[in-house]
Amino acid sequence: MNQSPEQLMETEYLADNHEKIDSYFGTFFDFMRSSLASGGSELGLGMTLFSLVVSTKSTRILEIGRFKGFSTLCLANALKFLSIGWQEPQQHKQRPEINYSEFDKPIKGKLYSIDPCPTVESQNLITLAKLEEYVEFINARSDEVTFQEEFDFIFIDGDHSYAGCKADVLNYIPWYLRSGGYFVLHDYYGWYTPDRQNNSPVKMVIDEIIEEGLCEQILIDTGYMSFVVFRKW
Repeated sequence: MNQSPEQLMETEYLADNHEKIDSYFGTFFDFMRSSLASGGSELGLGMTLFSLVVSTKSTRILEIGRFKGFSTLCLANALKFLSIGWQEPQQHKQRPEINYSEFDKPIKGKLYSIDPCPTVESQNLITLAKLEEYVEFINARSDEVTFQEEFDFIFIDGDHSYAGCKADVLNYIPWYLRSGGYFVLHDYYGWYTPDRQNNSPVKMVIDEIIEEGLCEQILIDTGYMSFVVFRKW
């Protein structure tokens, strides 16, 4: 089986994250904390992915890079929440271009998760969380995959080389992300030089996207690797 660079990292057991959390916060937060792993994403990213998908009612989601399933868990849980739905007060429904009788209905979505180096942990996590109906695993390189549909939301956290990250952006965002859809690039910080300069290849790609001025964006600084959220015009 192929292994990604993340899979070769030394595993660190985070004891505090395996203690049961206050029941007020529920099973989802327990899963989130206990699935944090070296080489994976930080808690703040998972929180934001869940919130963004629910807030924007994104039901067609693409994930490039899965590792041990942390981001997959958060995105799939957002889809599960959307399938349950909620009610908003009538006063909130002011926008004339939106048909709220349709917009407010619970909706069933799907997450397509691409990774050429599948891990047992990612499969087990989604199975344990009972989220299989929301996720389709595609165990292949991102440049080997094509789709016949557009997506509402794309999360890119795969090949972290400049060339690999840039290729994922060019291959997917213009063709597979709908206008007004969101995409996220993880690992804005990292790869520090001896003089403490941020040398993240992902940051280089992000800076180029910003310079082109084709998307709205915001840097979410979590104090760890961090990420940028883009909205396609």
